[in-house]
Amino acid sequence: LNNMSFWMFIGGFGCLVSGFLTEEGMGVGWTLYPTLICVDFHSSLACDFVIFSVHFLGISSIINSINIIGTIFCCRRKYFSFLIWTLFIWGSLVTSALLILTLPVLAGGVTLLLCDRNFNTSFYDVVGGGDLVLFQHLFWFFGHPEVYIIILPIFGLISTILEVIGFRCIFSTVAMIYSMLLIAILGFFVW
Repeated sequence: LNNMSFWMFIGGFGCLVSGFLTEEGMGVGWTLYPTLICVDFHSSLACDFVIFSVHFLGISSIINSINIIGTIFCCRRKYFSFLIWTLFIWGSLVTSALLILTLPVLAGGVTLLLCDRNFNTSFYDVVGGGDLVLFQHLFWFFGHPEVYIIILPIFGLISTILEVIGFRCIFSTVAMIYSMLLIAILGFFVW
């Protein structure tokens, strides 16, 4: 899984660089807003390359998350409680679960965007009966938990570093574990 995740990441990075270097580049912003990315306003292949890079990088992240979860559960000691794990392990576990649950929604949203560009569908085209707000819902279902995907491993890492450097246990580790889990769950409902 590590090898496949790595090569998918390299492929996604290559598609992203190709998207920036093809013709006039991708000038649609980081949210890939459907009105700007439609063929009428931006007809170059740069947008298609960037959409494919989102797919490649998403698949790479999902495979890596599966690998992390498998490593956490296979390499633990059998008779230890889950609450004894370090906060870094919990942060990585919660982040991996968030990635596995949110990235398919983003992939579905950009796949519909790719269909609108190349196959004459109108999922996001208002003239054809589509809905622009649908893309915003699909994008922000990923976009809001993305903040916690970035923060939670750092939260666990800093707590573990403070525990090691300070030679003392972190106060109320169990409450911090529950707070990480609840932050991840609530992140799905805020979009």
